[in-house]
Amino acid sequence: MLKAIIIDDDPISRKILSNLINKSDKVECLKEYDNAVSALDEIADLNCDVVFLDMEMPEMNGIEFIAAVPGDQHIVVISSKSEYAAETYNYEVTDYMVKPVEKNRFEQALNKIEEMNSSYSNNSNESDHLFIKKNKGYSRVNYEDITFVEALADYVQINTEDERYTVQSTMKSISQRLPQDQFLRIHRSYIVQLNKIDRLDENMVMIGDKSVPVSRSYKETLLKHLNLF
Repeated sequence: MLKAIIIDDDPISRKILSNLINKSDKVECLKEYDNAVSALDEIADLNCDVVFLDMEMPEMNGIEFIAAVPGDQHIVVISSKSEYAAETYNYEVTDYMVKPVEKNRFEQALNKIEEMNSSYSNNSNESDHLFIKKNKGYSRVNYEDITFVEALADYVQINTEDERYTVQSTMKSISQRLPQDQFLRIHRSYIVQLNKIDRLDENMVMIGDKSVPVSRSYKETLLKHLNLF
């Protein structure tokens, strides 16, 4: 069953969504928030799969939350306006629903999440490599050779010590394909292989001669994965 949180400053909207969740056998609600700041502070400890997110909120709006949130949760935007849709898709949101949300539309969003999760699972195996399209063929790239992954607009660049491979994908999709015990997202635009980190400074890691930024929202997770002394 999917685990979700609701972030919306409107209590009526939260109640409607909560009722839809309670009537579904596919998802459960872990917690409700009336502001994005509190949710951002706690989300790393909740282990949720889905965030149902309003756009217009005081202190921190939906776009600001999406830009700051660590992890690869599915973000389902629920807004009274459709005008934010184009902007949110730049942040890899899973779905966008306009209020008031009806049961059929809600179930459609849940089905989409399940289909995406199934696709990720089918792509995850015990292999130690990827095959990446290069020129007219496909090149084998071993996981152990990947140093970091960088988001570049609509593309993702996979870097090794000797090569760079550019593929049309999203960071979320790439993250799901890489071994979770070896790779960690440390910024909305960067995934690094933990064993390749040579140095950690305040807001930066060094991988060879490459400086990779660490965003504030991901730093705590990074520190938990490093063998600090």
